[in-house]
Amino acid sequence: MTEPNEQYAYFTVTGDFDPADISQLVGVPPTECWLKGDVNPRTQIERKFSRWSLYSRLERTRELEAHIADVIEQLGMNRREFVELSSKHRGIMQLVAYFRTDYPGLHFDKDLVESLAEHALSVDFDFYYLYSDVREDS
Repeated sequence: MTEPNEQYAYFTVTGDFDPADISQLVGVPPTECWLKGDVNPRTQIERKFSRWSLYSRLERTRELEAHIADVIEQLGMNRREFVELSSKHRGIMQLVAYFRTDYPGLHFDKDLVESLAEHALSVDFDFYYLYSDVREDS
């Protein structure tokens, strides 16, 4: 049986900073962070930059638009601080999807585009098409 699509979104900034300072600025703990110079446990290579990320809280089977809305809702709790952070460190709304069954499409309505702009966010897409035409019953 084919696994369902998996998709999620997160806000992230990278650079030369202490992630604890970012958490203090925005008043929110990160979902994931690391400090420049930390060793990446998967590769054993020293990280070349710091990163602070806040992920969507939704199930990864939900549509990307819902994940984006959830991240923006979280940013809205301390909007001024997140806009300052995003402007200073080039904030990104990162979209990740693993398409195993089909590509459901992606739609940014006017309100979503305005919210991304208001939070000074660029958008990055990492989409992976993992569908196989090999029959599962063979």
